Amino acid sequence: MDYKLLADTALLAGEIMLRGGAETYRVEETICRILQTSGLEKTEGIALTTAIMITLEGEGTKAITYVKRIGERNTNLGHVNDVNSVSRAYCAGTMSLEDAYKKLIQISKSKQYPGWVIGLCTIFTASFFTILMGGAWNDCLVAALNGTLIVGASLLNKRFHINRFVLQLINSFFIALLSILLVSVPGLNLNMEALIAGSIMSMLPGVAITNAVRDILQGDYMSAGARATEAFVIATSIAVGIGIGLSFGSFLIGGGIL
Repeated sequence: MDYKLLADTALLAGEIMLRGGAETYRVEETICRILQTSGLEKTEGIALTTAIMITLEGEGTKAITYVKRIGERNTNLGHVNDVNSVSRAYCAGTMSLEDAYKKLIQISKSKQYPGWVIGLCTIFTASFFTILMGGAWNDCLVAALNGTLIVGASLLNKRFHINRFVLQLINSFFIALLSILLVSVPGLNLNMEALIAGSIMSMLPGVAITNAVRDILQGDYMSAGARATEAFVIATSIAVGIGIGLSFGSFLIGGGIL
């Protein structure tokens, strides 16, 4: 068996899952199951929120150790499911190691949905959550504008690579500013609370909070703490952005500037 290829396969599987938003215990389990097919005495895999470490060693075999830094992360549960399928097929013996590695490379390079679909879903999310929050159809249309702001900011971020927390603060600032300015327009009769609450739903760190709780239940307290901190900082940046946007909008309206 090519142990180096096995280690590369396990590392790539863990990287794809961690970048896709999988829980750390699930990542570790997948890595260890793949490594254990080697039959060697020492097969270890550790996954943190921002790093993966694996070791493969046995009698008469040179130790192989990898440390991989994981930077950008998002939510792509489709990739997590695809990696699970490849892992199960390989561990069951129905897929060769070479084919598993090639399949993982394809998964890492694939995009499940084109950018325009993701952007459209972001706009729909803002609109329909506004209705669920008690807004009317006019609030829904304004929320679509807020969703368009989020999509535009995401497109700009691909070029300028703004810090995630700063980006969320900027998004929430302009959402709050646009909302309070339009609410002040006579005749529109907008529900500002429902409008803002629905518009920010796509930015809330729901997956990070869920994974933090699941990691706690599995005993991965370090990863759980990191995810909980990430969720807290994102939520704080959104709250601060909304507060600044509302204050600035109130200043513009109250000062007679608009």
